Amino acid sequence: MGNKILGNAFGQIHSPYWGEEREKVVPTYELVNEILYYLRSLSLSDADLAKLLKKFPEVLGRSLKHELSTNVHVLEKEWGIKGKSLRNLLLRNLKVLGYNVDCKGDCMAQCTRCWVRF
Repeated sequence: MGNKILGNAFGQIHSPYWGEEREKVVPTYELVNEILYYLRSLSLSDADLAKLLKKFPEVLGRSLKHELSTNVHVLEKEWGIKGKSLRNLLLRNLKVLGYNVDCKGDCMAQCTRCWVRF
């Protein structure tokens, strides 16, 4: 299962989330561990992560600085979602950490990564 998760996250296995833009990358232990550490800092347990990574393994391939933490900031500042509410949202929809497009209703054909779905 771990190889499939990493394969989806780093472009080794085709994923609709990435479309055709994701180049194949060999993940490093440090990179994966850094993302997992960050996700744990959002009050997600190892058991939570095991379930969530099966649903959205691509989160491991996102940029911590430019996407994951930015999206958490957006959720806190624009939507007032933080703490337990943030944890509950992530348990329901971890994909929110992968949103990096906001078409604002004028479709850009990148729906799997668009905030309009939120």
